[in-house]
Parts: sequence; structure tokens; C-alpha cells
Amino acid sequence: FTLSEPPTPVYNSVMAAFYLLHAADVWTTKEGLKYDCVVESNPLLPKNPHINQLIIHKGIFLYPFDIFYKTDNLTNQDMIFPITIASWVVYNNLKVIDRAKQRCNKR
Repeated sequence: FTLSEPPTPVYNSVMAAFYLLHAADVWTTKEGLKYDCVVESNPLLPKNPHINQLIIHKGIFLYPFDIFYKTDNLTNQDMIFPITIASWVVYNNLKVIDRAKQRCNKR
């Protein structure tokens, strides 16, 4: 029998931010793919994936984080790098969308 501290509200906020960034990634990817000059750059997905494929891919990718979170094996410090990468991906998607609006046609 072991005692462990319950996650703090800050910890929950960190995980909420992580999941919201990944939701933003799916949304911005979907928006970017509306343009004929934009393709998905993730090699595990088709060049123009359906929204269902994006959601399933995210679910598979995020599942280990959910398990580690529920078993208290992740710290706020552990989440700095994944949150930074997810933030960069969303930022990059937004830049791609802005460029596509200026240069490309909608599909």
C-alpha cells in the first residue's frame, strides 16, 4: 500500500493545456487542408487525411500520456518539451494557413 499525492490543480492545468493544444493542431490542420497547396507533413498520415484519421491518430498518440498521467508518472517538468512542440506545431499550422490564403485555391 502506497500513498501518493493527488494531482494539483496546476498539474491538471498543464495536462488540459496539452490536450487543448492537440485539439488546436487537429483544427488548424483541417483548416489548412482546405487549400490545394497544403498537404499533411506527418509521414504516418496520408497527404490529405480525413478529419477522422486525424482524430484517430491523435487518440493513439495521446493515449500513453493519459496512462502516465493517471498513474502519476508525469510531472509538470516532464510536460515542458511536449507542450513546446505542440505549441510550435499549432503556430506553424497557423502560418501555413495565412500563406495558403494568399497564394492558393480552396479544394
